[in-house]
Amino acid sequence: MSPEEKVLLERTLKLSEENNQILRKMQRAARWAILWGFIKVAIIVVPLVVGYLYLEPYLGQAMNNFNDIKAFLNSTI
Repeated sequence: MSPEEKVLLERTLKLSEENNQILRKMQRAARWAILWGFIKVAIIVVPLVVGYLYLEPYLGQAMNNFNDIKAFLNSTI
């Protein structure tokens, strides 16, 4: 192997190692972005579900009252 080829090979090795480090950092950042995305969705969805489960009996009762009033008004007209 000539000295020029050896220098080129070493330079290529150095560049590929730097490229590998950059790619690993990008992959790590992408993983964190996915994780934070799931956390943000959970922060939004979980309170909505819990709120619905907590308020569902009251909403059902309110809908029954509304339907009773509507039926009463329809019967008087």
